[in-house]
Amino acid sequence: MRDFHFVMIKPTHYDDDGYPIQWLRSAIPSNTLASLNGLAEAAVERNALGEDVRVHLHTYDETNKRVRPEKIARDIRRRGGKALIALVGVQSNQFPRATDLARRFMAEGLQTAIGGFHVSGCISMLDEMPPEMVELQPRASAILPARPRTGGLTRFSAMPGPMI
Repeated sequence: MRDFHFVMIKPTHYDDDGYPIQWLRSAIPSNTLASLNGLAEAAVERNALGEDVRVHLHTYDETNKRVRPEKIARDIRRRGGKALIALVGVQSNQFPRATDLARRFMAEGLQTAIGGFHVSGCISMLDEMPPEMVELQPRASAILPARPRTGGLTRFSAMPGPMI
């Protein structure tokens, strides 16, 4: 039996002094995180990755739970198996925090993806990828739009790094 860890993280954003904003409790739960977790649970139930794969789902809403990439990576290594870190529902004001988290996970050797409104908006509305996305892409596993694009960037093959 093989293990696969799917870690879904809804990142927070930085305050004016550069600190991540966190609360004891979130005023509104993350709909993106709940939706993706539900889709992942459905995929697990139908053995989408195969009957010989045991899937472990991990969810973190950083607005009310501290995310420690090095600890998460240690836990995954201790338990064994492969992993995908997904920074989900990332809005433009959260992209700098998502990028910082992604770099830390990638430094730990974990496959990392970023998706959400910021990525989708940039892909669908801009003629060129913003510098912060171009800089991250060669090292990220994927930068994923939230939905298929209908305009904007037309040549993913011209961008460096892997795309899924």
